[in-house]
Amino acid sequence: MAYRRMRDVERSMPDWVKSGVRTEADIDLIEDIGKFIADAKQLDRGGYRSGFNAVSTSQIRIAYGEITRLKMKFDDTSLMMLRPKLAYAAARANDKGGTYASLSEIIKIGVNAVAATEEQQRPKAFNNLASVFEAILAYHKAYGGK
Repeated sequence: MAYRRMRDVERSMPDWVKSGVRTEADIDLIEDIGKFIADAKQLDRGGYRSGFNAVSTSQIRIAYGEITRLKMKFDDTSLMMLRPKLAYAAARANDKGGTYASLSEIIKIGVNAVAATEEQQRPKAFNNLASVFEAILAYHKAYGGK
């Protein structure tokens, strides 16, 4: 099952990369993405736990480690090489629910948006993408992601 609001992400990501996250609707969409990749299941006693199709922390580290490294020293080649790394990780993932593939697609949309910005604006655009990714991960953890 692919992420049901992917079209919303496709519309919003270029703005997030260019100008950052600015509205409550943007945050709500990012929260929904985090909830989806955690495959969040509501508990009777309150709170959430991750489901069978949740993206694992080790799977997230593949992307997060590279994004963190790029935040310290940005370069266009490493940015573009993030796409094949994510494709490989998505292919390796036991991803019956499509959660990792969806996360990979969301990051790919962001990488393409960064690559489409003017060269001198790319480091700022990348930092905006990194902030979006970090927010998704925060919601993933908040919804029981492990």
